[in-house]
Amino acid sequence: MKGNLMQAVRLAGMVLAIAGIIYALEYMERGIAVWFWVLLLGVGFVGLLYTFRLTQRRQRAEKRERQRAGKRSEKRRRRKERR
Repeated sequence: MKGNLMQAVRLAGMVLAIAGIIYALEYMERGIAVWFWVLLLGVGFVGLLYTFRLTQRRQRAEKRERQRAGKRSEKRRRRKERR
């Protein structure tokens, strides 16, 4: 749940950054404002990529653990059948 909330916050920040870039390009004479919004957009993108990779890694680990648990229960069942 916490991860989903953080992803939503990052996504909202990225949308805000895109709007800020458009605003800065249209109405501001200084280039620093544009770079601020570009930096904010980049940070949001990197954060989303990181959370996606973290989620994928966690899912793979859970899948491996389920497979190992299945193999263990299979071995136990075979031992019981032999006795």
